[in-house]
Amino acid sequence: MSEQQAKQPPQRGLAEPPTGQVLLGPREGFVENIDTNIALVKKRIKHQDFKLQTLTIGKYTQTKVVVAYIASIAEPTVVKDVVKRLKQIDCDGIIDSSYISESLNPDRIALYKAAAAEEKPDIIASRLLEGRVAIFVDGSPAVLTIPHLFLENIQNSNDYYSGNAGVTMKRTIRLLGSLIAILLPGFFLAVSLYHLSIIPLNTLESIANATENHLFPPIVEMIIVIILFEIIYEATLIMPKHLGSAISIIAVFVVGEVAATVGLLSAPTVLVVAISGITSYIMPNMIAQISVLRFIFCLIGGFLGLYGLVAAFIVLLVYTAGIDHYGAPYLAPFTPYIADDQKDALTKVPFPEMLERPRSIPNCNPIRQNSREQQDDKQ
Repeated sequence: MSEQQAKQPPQRGLAEPPTGQVLLGPREGFVENIDTNIALVKKRIKHQDFKLQTLTIGKYTQTKVVVAYIASIAEPTVVKDVVKRLKQIDCDGIIDSSYISESLNPDRIALYKAAAAEEKPDIIASRLLEGRVAIFVDGSPAVLTIPHLFLENIQNSNDYYSGNAGVTMKRTIRLLGSLIAILLPGFFLAVSLYHLSIIPLNTLESIANATENHLFPPIVEMIIVIILFEIIYEATLIMPKHLGSAISIIAVFVVGEVAATVGLLSAPTVLVVAISGITSYIMPNMIAQISVLRFIFCLIGGFLGLYGLVAAFIVLLVYTAGIDHYGAPYLAPFTPYIADDQKDALTKVPFPEMLERPRSIPNCNPIRQNSREQQDDKQ
């Protein structure tokens, strides 16, 4: 390889990323070249207030990191805090944006991320317009945004490009799906072990017939199936696409059909874990957190019953509500309740009615657009 070729390495072409696919809307995705990624955002934000601050991080990699924000919208203290934390990183090298994501989290031991990662320039542009700060890392197709709210996991690009019809229902389903993914295995164990009286008699008889004469106690069986599901998930990710689909089919047949038929595993347990696993994909950016919480709540439900499950869920809510990174409460606008931000929370009003930027995100310019009456007066 010549010196000139080394200075200009080959670049992957623009394509729609595997996550965040839309029926309507932009289909461009970021690549591993930081200049290309910044250009994709600049194509959407042409104002002179779009500022870039360049840093170099990594003793050996000398990785280019760019902090982007809109000066007339972003809160200056948030920008300064982000830049300060990036300058404090002292390591051998930065290979991907995930390397610096943990350094941006004020909590050393944290369940949730302080920075969101996205692979589409239209999403990054929209978050910059709300007052967030974006962090580009050379060599990474994922751009980080700060502050990060739980609400972002409920929202989807299709909500904004496909009209308002059904948005409330879709977002409610995503929220309920995450709760099912976390709580269903533990709830099933708690009910089947300690609270049989709340199960209808016909259903109880079916469960009893399906679980009799099995090798493992219910809680051990549930843990085995959850671990098997995680193994299948990891194997599907690592293997090539055509082999991954084949592995999934074989695993579903062996675990779901043969194991239940020969009596190694009960059919209700396999069904519960399968439903929990499918619903965990409804929030792709939180799969890791959901997997950890599902396992914890499974143990709590198996040992402490419904009372322990409810108590643990309250503790989780209190912990989550107490998170406040970069001046943005993690559960805003639900707690604390911010009335104006409910226009684009579980529900979504038409864009002309969103006159102000989200108050959940610190910003120095709350006005997003003028009302129709103000526009008519100007004309």
